[in-house]
Amino acid sequence: MKTVKILVFLLAISLMLSACSSPSTDSAEKIVPPQNQLIPIRGTWEISEVLMTTSSNKEEDKEEWLGKKAQFSDRYMSLGESILENPQYQMKRVNGEEYLLFNSKSLPSNFVFPNKEVEVITVIDQDKFFCEVLIIKENELILKIQGNSFYLSKISDEVDQYISSKSDDENNQEINIQIEKDSLIHTGVLIGLRSENKSNSDDSENEYNYRTLWISSKNNEINPILEIENIFFPRRSGFWKIETKKAAQDGRSEQYILANNVLMEDNKAEIQLKARMMRNEEIPTNDGDVTSELDFSRWGEKIGEIKRKINYVGNDYISVETIGKGEYIVGSENWESSKLQILPIDGLPNGRGVKISDILDETGVISIKSAWERAINYLEIDNRNILYREELLENFGMERKLGHWFLKGRINYTKEKEFNVADYSINLIPPPKVVFYDTLFVPWTNIKDRVPRALDAYTSPNKDIAIVLTKRELLIYDIYGNDLGRYPKERLKLKEGETIIMAEWATGQYVESWEGIFQKSGGQLLD
Repeated sequence: MKTVKILVFLLAISLMLSACSSPSTDSAEKIVPPQNQLIPIRGTWEISEVLMTTSSNKEEDKEEWLGKKAQFSDRYMSLGESILENPQYQMKRVNGEEYLLFNSKSLPSNFVFPNKEVEVITVIDQDKFFCEVLIIKENELILKIQGNSFYLSKISDEVDQYISSKSDDENNQEINIQIEKDSLIHTGVLIGLRSENKSNSDDSENEYNYRTLWISSKNNEINPILEIENIFFPRRSGFWKIETKKAAQDGRSEQYILANNVLMEDNKAEIQLKARMMRNEEIPTNDGDVTSELDFSRWGEKIGEIKRKINYVGNDYISVETIGKGEYIVGSENWESSKLQILPIDGLPNGRGVKISDILDETGVISIKSAWERAINYLEIDNRNILYREELLENFGMERKLGHWFLKGRINYTKEKEFNVADYSINLIPPPKVVFYDTLFVPWTNIKDRVPRALDAYTSPNKDIAIVLTKRELLIYDIYGNDLGRYPKERLKLKEGETIIMAEWATGQYVESWEGIFQKSGGQLLD
């Protein structure tokens, strides 16, 4: 039974967006393409010590892991009796001190690498991040998996060559049946919410407030609902948080969006500054506000304010509305802009959006140009009054309508010397790299029949619960075929103007893992 539990554990974390620490900082990395036949960790290893960290399991769990065998070869990786077939190994060499800065929660606080540089091997399963292995010495490794860290000691250069296919097939069938059964009754969802900051203070840190709810059910019964500040979401490299910061300098004020792995002690900007200091680079004086060191160079000869509003959060991209206004330093002319952007999360806090061709190839270019021209003609906008024409392929984002995500573009133009904007629909479905899951199992018309006040709705992959948004509440319903239950199971009061910008679902064995990571990261019971 313990063997099955361990195998389910490995399967779950390989398929879910695990909470392993993200690959280390870009600086000082020397990446080597995967070459499985040459992996330096080939052989059989034994867990000799469980490293207790701020993100690891409880002390009593240590005995379960001590003494377990791990094997690495070009054909498979194994941990205990569990096997991962056809793994890929990506190797890189990084600065040890900088690695510790970026992975502070996944190793003990007093940990020190014996050498200045450390070899890091990322194990990849079907293009998904699985775990990391650190080479400490020739016969000593650290294995990092789902927030746990283990010392491995080498016991042989050889690996087992024979694995019973029949035994594995029977075992996998049994586990798949169990996972499928559990998936029918275990559901969880991370709901990202945005509301306006009503402080009415000119020096307020943020224009908008963000929070994440964790809603889960077991056997169609809703569990206690949890809440955490900011946006908490899954990625291939673990769980991340998004927050916004305000920076000001020389008459310029700008909101930045920061993203970091929850295994980091500090936010990404702070860690980057620490890394620069370690390389003896000059750091401007910023009175403790790390965001004031961020880049203002693209402002050019303008002063004023730039605000950003997050409209959508996915695993690798976010959709943002960026609004700016102010005046030019030379002369007294004013400037104003209103853009929709798709920003890669790995590029934050950089505010440069992707072009539609980056996510939809030439099809996207043709569609956005065609939709843009139709909108110009329909609105009878004079070509001489169109602003920022060169940003056509970048000025697009996401919008929510009828229970689905859609793409839309934006036009900036003047009319009678007044600044105006116009949005237009782009007739393309957002690609999977931007929106991974967007299925509504209950038709929108049926949802509106049951909840006439409904503004939006999301349904689980298990087809068991639906989340319905109204102006003042989140309603949780059972799903019966193509309809909602007669009455909501739960009613959650919303803040004024609050809306959903993210829904990330977990099923089966993953629900408990996600909830545990959510609580470890600061999630509390919803008041």
